[in-house]
Amino acid sequence: MDPLFSHASRPAASQEAVEPPPSRRYRLRVPAPQKSAYSAFVGDIHLWWPVPNYTGFGDGTHVYVEDGVIGEESESGEIQVWGQVVAEDAPSFIEFSWTLAWRADTPTRVRVEFAPEGEESTVVTFTHNGWASGSEGQAQYEKYSEWPIILGRYAAFFGGSADAVETLA
Repeated sequence: MDPLFSHASRPAASQEAVEPPPSRRYRLRVPAPQKSAYSAFVGDIHLWWPVPNYTGFGDGTHVYVEDGVIGEESESGEIQVWGQVVAEDAPSFIEFSWTLAWRADTPTRVRVEFAPEGEESTVVTFTHNGWASGSEGQAQYEKYSEWPIILGRYAAFFGGSADAVETLA
């Protein structure tokens, strides 16, 4: 039986749908109350983000989360937007689009959750997903593979071990 709209284009056999890569998920514990852990992640990102290795401008870069934007500012005042905050419920979670060093029209998604574990400890769960489909999604997945190093700097900010980041997926 022919499709109802027989004039509609059909995908070529070689254009099979390719599933996007799975989420990248990490977990770590920081020795701080939930509110402090959240505040350090968002408000003190300039103190723990690994400059210059993970910035566009290198040394002298100021990394920030401000007015719904995640980005960096060079010493000369140039701005590079890394992403946009899309949801936030402080101090429980922040979620943002992520385009650092990628095309702005194909953002991925990052969600960071902060769950209290007693009064003086917080479990931080970091999820990166929303990859494009096909080879572009695979390239994004491969590019953004060094989150354990970056999150290790966040753990070290609290005096923890930089290798305390557990890979979940």
